[in-house]
Amino acid sequence: MDCGGNILSAVLTALVWERQLLCRSGLASIVRREFGNIEVATASDADQALAWLAATQAHGLLILDGGIDLASVVPGGIRELRHRYPWLALVVVDWRRDRDVVLRAIGEGAHGFIPKDMEQDEMLQAFRQVMAGQVYVPPIVSDVDAEMPVSSSSCSAQASITSLTERQREVLTHMSMGKSNKEIARSLRISESTVKVHVAAAFRLLGVRNRVGAVAMIQDRGAAPAFVRDPQLVERQAYEPRKRAFG
Repeated sequence: MDCGGNILSAVLTALVWERQLLCRSGLASIVRREFGNIEVATASDADQALAWLAATQAHGLLILDGGIDLASVVPGGIRELRHRYPWLALVVVDWRRDRDVVLRAIGEGAHGFIPKDMEQDEMLQAFRQVMAGQVYVPPIVSDVDAEMPVSSSSCSAQASITSLTERQREVLTHMSMGKSNKEIARSLRISESTVKVHVAAAFRLLGVRNRVGAVAMIQDRGAAPAFVRDPQLVERQAYEPRKRAFG
């Protein structure tokens, strides 16, 4: 789910989809000031946002108000947006700092979750981290514990496995090989903190508490994709350049 390396030079446009005028103009101003070469548009409602998305084919940044009832506009929510527009890096901005809310967004494919009440310098650093190809989450989640509480999701285990993102599956693949977070980070060329975020999001989706539970579920269901059963293929895929989509 990290974006596959420094993407700053690739991003040509950005959309701030935010209901509140002050937040919308403030976020747009921050992006324009920090990344002056990016064309920034704003949208206050779904019609404006969807029109922009439909017309945009260039690599870009979508800043999404977490308070929007996205599922009522785009069935499937963040996951569907990521599927439709893989060339966009998606960042959720929200007043909430609840760990479950953050992990849900990251688990569905968001590249970052930025609290709206962050200091401007911290917010800029968060955007830089996303633009550099990493996943950003607030401190309440970045130091995730391996023993995560089990999710109360009603989804079946099979559905949970198929809901994992490609990067989450890659991380679980290396985890099943007995690698530590540091070793996984080295293999996938991402930061250790990003690995922790993917691990926490995967645990939440699978409804497990630890690594043993995650690996056991995948093996028990026999639902692991081909690259989970073939670690060498994972190694090759991890080093292939991602030319089009933001992972």
